This record gives sequence, structure tokens and C-alpha cells, in this order.
Amino acid sequence: MRTEKFSATRLICAALFLFLLAGATARAADGALALEADLVSGSNDPQAGGTPVSPQIAKKLGRLPLKWQHYFVVNSQQFSVANGESKDVSLSDACQISVKNLGGEQVQLTLMSSGQNVGKIKQSLKKGQTLVAGGNAGNNIVVLRQAD
Repeated sequence: MRTEKFSATRLICAALFLFLLAGATARAADGALALEADLVSGSNDPQAGGTPVSPQIAKKLGRLPLKWQHYFVVNSQQFSVANGESKDVSLSDACQISVKNLGGEQVQLTLMSSGQNVGKIKQSLKKGQTLVAGGNAGNNIVVLRQAD
């Protein structure tokens, strides 16, 4: 009798473990990325208007060979992209992006200006990293990162 109770308990524990493991595997396989895209305007005028970018973004942009000293958020969009899927996002009348989740925190960003493709970049986009892209849109750039 004791052997049967022990086997039933082990069977229930094993089934529960497999059920929990299957749920964790399904979430990992989904691989959706929660992203935030900012349309940023650069200026040498500290009072140019708009909301200044966060200090972390300002520091990262300051390390790039850009000609501006101050950066302001023109528009910000949060969205999610499932693994293997693409998402089109309009940041302004003239600036659109398409983001494809390539899996494993790899993304492909296509930058469009007035419907015309002006650039494409693939990059790993782990938490805390940023992807900065710009076409010939004057002083506007796009900053893409994983949402908090």
C-alpha cells in the first residue's frame, strides 16, 4: 500500500513540474519584445523646446559623432513585437519605422521618411542598450530600446 501512495505522489509532482515547465517554455518561445521608439530632435539651443531626453540617452547620444549638444523628444511610442513578426510605427507625418523581431533580442529597424526607405539596420537590443538611426531627416533621429 505504501508503494502505491509513494508512486501516486511522485506522479502528481512530476505532472505538476512538467506543467510548470511547459508554461515557462511557452513564454520563452513567445519571445515578444516590448519596445519604445523615440523621435528625437537635436539642437545646439538648450531652450529649443520639447521634453529633453533622459540623462542616459543624452549621455549615449553625446558619445556619437553628432553635431548637436541638446536632444529633445518629439514623439514617443511604446509597442510590442512578437518573435518573427514586424510592427509598423508612425513617429510623425514624415517619419515611420518598421521593426522586425528576429528572435534572441535581435531586431531589424527599417527607417522611412515620407514613405521612402532611407535605411535598415540589424542589431542586438538587450535591456539597457539603444539603437540609434537617422536618415537625411535634418536634425531628427530615432532611438529604439526595450521598454522598462
